[in-house]
Amino acid sequence: MAKARSNDTCIDETHGNYLCQVSETVSCGACCGLYNLPNISRVKLENLLSERTDTFASVPRTEDGLYEFQRRNKGPHRLSRPFAQFHHCPFLGFISGNRSRVGCLLHPAAPGNCGIDYRSQSWYGELACRTYFCPATHKLPSVYQSILIQTADNWYDFGLIVTEHALLTAYFEEIESRLGRPIEVNDYTQNNRAADAFREFIKLKSKWPYRRHDSPGPCNFFFENGQYPRPGVFRSTPDIQLSPYEKILKELDSGFSSAEEIAAAEQLLDNLFLKTVQGIL
Repeated sequence: MAKARSNDTCIDETHGNYLCQVSETVSCGACCGLYNLPNISRVKLENLLSERTDTFASVPRTEDGLYEFQRRNKGPHRLSRPFAQFHHCPFLGFISGNRSRVGCLLHPAAPGNCGIDYRSQSWYGELACRTYFCPATHKLPSVYQSILIQTADNWYDFGLIVTEHALLTAYFEEIESRLGRPIEVNDYTQNNRAADAFREFIKLKSKWPYRRHDSPGPCNFFFENGQYPRPGVFRSTPDIQLSPYEKILKELDSGFSSAEEIAAAEQLLDNLFLKTVQGIL
């Protein structure tokens, strides 16, 4: 078990923005399968992580102690994950004193680890945990990343949206088209109405009312290996035409049973785009 710097959660020399641990309230555990659980609301996930964090505090930092903790915590979710071939790491928990920041309980900077890196005991292993970055780190333009990390206000919504580089790109490109220019970080950080509208858009990941019936839920399989491709927008009848927001609707895992229903979804998006642009102008 290796000794490591206690602050290496905050440093990423490979990418311009570090998207994993942003602040005391904004962080992400999506690549560890944080959301790969059935019917997972924020309240349910908070309760699970809190209980896990409390239990882990008294676990001996020995190979046997960590193995036993893993055995006890991985079983309940093994057979019910939305993406069966995507792991949910039992060492995910809260790593801040006020339970506002999610992260790895095995990380050297996590409470009780005294700077020692125990991630070799995780499913993916220490090397993967140190070196893997989700596709958003290189596919999402830096300005979009900066707006996201400076606007998001909680770990739950941030972790759901940050891996959705196609959805975020489609959103920002729509705003740029309406503005007639590239967006800037100040468009959001200096305009509360625009920032509020963006946070409303982010929440659509968990609260989208038009999610297709066979959707895995808000969880996103973002590993680009073709194992779980996201399907196109579901339409129950052929008279439901393509939408100008087709890309966004697809990335939100949408399904529609009538032309009126898709029109309502488009109106919802229109209202958010208009609110954003009015906040910037």
